[in-house]
Amino acid sequence: MKAVILAAGKGERLEPITHTRPKPFVPILGSTLIERTVEELKKFTNEIFVVINNGNEVPSTYLSFYKRLNQRYGVNFIQQGQTYGTAAALKSLEYLINDEFLLIYGDIYFDLNKVKDIINVEGNAILGVEVSNPREYGVIYYDNEKDILSKIVEKPNYSESNVINAGIYKFTPDIFTYVNKTRLSERGEYELTDALNIMVKDIQVKVIKYTGFWKDIGRPWHVIDVNKDILSRIKTDIRGKVDDKVKIIGDVIIEEGAEVLYGTYIEGPAYIGKNSIVGPNSYIRKNTVLVGNNRIGASVEIKESIVMEYAKIPHLSYVGDSIICEHVNLGAGTLVANLRFDEKEVRMTIKGRRESSERRKLGTIIGGYAKTGINVSILPGIKIGAYAWIYPGSVVNRDVAANEKFSSLQESKLS
Repeated sequence: MKAVILAAGKGERLEPITHTRPKPFVPILGSTLIERTVEELKKFTNEIFVVINNGNEVPSTYLSFYKRLNQRYGVNFIQQGQTYGTAAALKSLEYLINDEFLLIYGDIYFDLNKVKDIINVEGNAILGVEVSNPREYGVIYYDNEKDILSKIVEKPNYSESNVINAGIYKFTPDIFTYVNKTRLSERGEYELTDALNIMVKDIQVKVIKYTGFWKDIGRPWHVIDVNKDILSRIKTDIRGKVDDKVKIIGDVIIEEGAEVLYGTYIEGPAYIGKNSIVGPNSYIRKNTVLVGNNRIGASVEIKESIVMEYAKIPHLSYVGDSIICEHVNLGAGTLVANLRFDEKEVRMTIKGRRESSERRKLGTIIGGYAKTGINVSILPGIKIGAYAWIYPGSVVNRDVAANEKFSSLQESKLS
């Protein structure tokens, strides 16, 4: 059986993370979301296709991620072409697949053991998951006795069902007939759910109910959520070098090549990736992930945050409930506020619209290769774009665009 992973989405809601990496390559401990999926699919499939954007829309920084995935797992990359949408992505494989296949959206996190449940179904099937906010997704309506799909309604104003499309399917080649019958949606895309709604008039599609943790990674703070879920199930595994005067409480993974220096206190669950150096006298709190090759300096405190590859957080800094992307360099004394002064839920701007994170504590999202000077303070819910510079002593009280050079002192003079 073949498998298809749809990974052509632009990931605009995940910015600034996606300024420098494809959406499915968000970190899951020391790996990435898509590598985790591919590794599991290899147990059940003999060939994996990954659909990506056409060449004109692929930032140069994305290429190293694609190359790594190909070298490690031998996947086949297919460019989607000029049309948009999930049906358009699938259409690009029409002449490469002539048997049953799995299809998975590249931006979902779930218990991969459930793949077996859908593989064992005869014919076409879709995975459905119960959520508390179905109106934000494609809602599944189905025959409760026979579990046969009736229709999918995208983001309805009112929903009688709390079961939504989990983004995991098993298809026969019949699906391509209905993909070719789809028309442009209101969003200007060719939607796979439209193809399914046409298909169910002729061919039965089985609904497989999924229970367990499931997350559509559509907002930056969801990356923290999924890492927190997988951290909740780790067991202590220490392969790196740990000084005798380090205190560890709870389950912690310390990968080979990592070094934890004297006086450091680690509160699990936590993950310290390969070749990272932590300390001395640092405090790594629960649900922190250091992806790898990180440098955490003296007297630094990190709480429930994701620190990506090669990012550096030097001495006397505090980072809470945040995502620090690859190759970021924070100046000494950089402080991230993660709690509003009025203690209300932290809001963040997503595609130009203010949204509640539904989190009382949320710090900053800093894009790849950005850097701050010394003694910078960053307010809750702030996004800093890739390659941005934050000048010393600044108080960052608004979002900073990619490549922007920000100084709150200069802004004060201008006002």
